[in-house]
Amino acid sequence: MKHTILLLVLTCALWCCSKDEDVTPSNVDRNMFDMPDFSSKEEMKIRRDFYENTTCYLIFNDSLYYRALTTPGSSEPECVVLDLKYQITGYSENILLRHTYLKNIQDKELAAKFAKEEILPRLIPALYPYTFFMVDQFFVREESKWSDDYGPEVERAAYTGYNATLVAYNNYYQMDEAARDAYKRAIMSIIMAKNHTQIADSEYDSFYQYSQDTYGKFPDYDDTPLEAGFLETFRYDWGRSFYSKKNDLLAYVMEIFKLTEEEFNEKYDKEKYPLVHLKKEALVKIFENLGVKVY
Repeated sequence: MKHTILLLVLTCALWCCSKDEDVTPSNVDRNMFDMPDFSSKEEMKIRRDFYENTTCYLIFNDSLYYRALTTPGSSEPECVVLDLKYQITGYSENILLRHTYLKNIQDKELAAKFAKEEILPRLIPALYPYTFFMVDQFFVREESKWSDDYGPEVERAAYTGYNATLVAYNNYYQMDEAARDAYKRAIMSIIMAKNHTQIADSEYDSFYQYSQDTYGKFPDYDDTPLEAGFLETFRYDWGRSFYSKKNDLLAYVMEIFKLTEEEFNEKYDKEKYPLVHLKKEALVKIFENLGVKVY
């Protein structure tokens, strides 16, 4: 049922690609993430082996397949393209996304191995992405809060859409051990920032208990949020209460997956901010009890 809903939603979130290419309509009875229109036989084997081993679909191209489209003026095939910015509640228009494709079959094999052996083992099946979209590199430009302009392009490790999670392989296996660990943590932070809401909110009660009486309140200008157990991730977001329950959980999720335990302890002094560490430890325990790897 979950897959059926995702397919129906995705169909509404796709664009047409260029008609300058040589096109042949495909059989659309199968899942659109399993179409061979833009893949060689070698690549399709990688993709289907990945699905058999993980239950996650795998794509290397955001052009998914061609479908027959008949209109009063034309019967040309239509290219169905994944729109990463589509979300179930609408579109995220305040960012510009750019990615580069993996260059050859060897890189695609390594990228599939990276997702299967380095990312998925840190998750539980309920939090698996529906589809991995593996690319070479990925870049984002965010709209300025102060004007209609966009800021400079920044390289990112991943992006979570509704139907697919983009992950930049970025020559992972050429990195040293420390860089690999940091890169995996960056990806996990992005994935969990989106997928932690798939866990029942009641599971987080042992985390919420420390700030239950503070949620919904605005801090005074002289307050130090860390002393009250709140990270400063969303402190300056306009239109939001800093002490919000939703943002409190999200800030900690992003931070514990992005930082090692040693980095967290160095960044947040335990003697000065004991509440921060009580909440961090509670959240880590919640995830580990569920089977999600944090450290």
